[in-house]
Amino acid sequence: MVIFRYIKALVFEFRLKRAIKKAQRAAELHKKKFLVLLVQGRPLVISKQGLRKAIARGKGFRKGFTPRKAEELALYIAHPPKPSR
Repeated sequence: MVIFRYIKALVFEFRLKRAIKKAQRAAELHKKKFLVLLVQGRPLVISKQGLRKAIARGKGFRKGFTPRKAEELALYIAHPPKPSR
């Protein structure tokens, strides 16, 4: 049973690292803030703007769930790079 939990933790950590890298690359490419959220036990990468649109459509979120709450619950927040002058 301990081995099963260990393997499960390894898989989760692999998925989380991959999602963080994906979020960071997307933030740099699209110049938007990206969040890594835990959805049904798996890390999900979504832009804050896309999250706002999904909530407005009522796509699978509880009443009262806002982008601000999502930012508080996020496992990782990828900020776009600041423009250099």
